[in-house]
Order: sequence, then C-alpha cells, then structure tokens
Amino acid sequence: MARDGIDLSELDEFTDRLIQSSKEADKVQRKFLRQQGSKLARKTRAKARAKVNKTKVVRKKYTREAGQYHKSIKRGKLVVRGNDRHIRVYSNDKIGHLIEDGWTPKFRDGTKGSFQSGKHVFEETREEFEPEYERACEEAIDEMISKI
Repeated sequence: MARDGIDLSELDEFTDRLIQSSKEADKVQRKFLRQQGSKLARKTRAKARAKVNKTKVVRKKYTREAGQYHKSIKRGKLVVRGNDRHIRVYSNDKIGHLIEDGWTPKFRDGTKGSFQSGKHVFEETREEFEPEYERACEEAIDEMISKI
C-alpha cells in the first residue's frame, strides 16, 4: 500500500478500533442509563419519604394501605426512539398524580375544601439530580474515549 509513499495501515487500524468501540458503546450506554435511572429512583423514593406522609385510609368503598405511594415509585425500561435513548422514573399509584400536582378535597358531606398544593417530588428530585447526572455523563464519555 505504500506505492505512493503513504502508509495507511495505521489509519486502517484506527478505523477498525472506532468500529469496534461503537459496538461496545451501545452496551455501555444501556448499562449507564439503567444505573443512572436506578440512582434517580432511589433519590426520588427518599425525597417522597421525607415530603409525603404515610397515611392509611379505610372507608366502606375505599381502602388504601399506608405507604402505597412510596412503594409505587419505580424505574422504567430503557426506551430507544431513533437515536434518542431515555429511561424514566414514575409512580404507578392510582392517586400519584394528585400527590404530585395537588387536589381539591371533597368532604363526606359534599362540600369542597381549599386547594391542597402538590408535593412535586419528581420535579424537585430531577432538578437536584441533573448536575450529578451531567458529571457522570462526562466521566463515562471520557472513559469511552480513553478506551479508543
């Protein structure tokens, strides 16, 4: 290949390493996102335990265990849409959206009470977690680049 005086063997080796690293990067990215999602879920559960009281409700038509909202906070699966990858943390509690966003209680005599503001657990935790996530992303990218 050196007929013109240019040796491209090193460039070919570098190209092969880039191709191989892109295949490995997929696995690394999936693992990284699952780990970060788990960290965010743990932090969200901790914030929920600090902000939302465990309350047991027992009525004729409705029974609710104490701490059901806290137990319902989960990490979702990794979703790939085109080149975008994301993972979510969510609550599968039936009234989780009320705890999160707020509600107006209705009393047993039919009257409505004043608006109860939401706790915004997920939003606050996400905002607190963002700098930590960005640092972890930078470290993971640096590590992947150094392997090439």
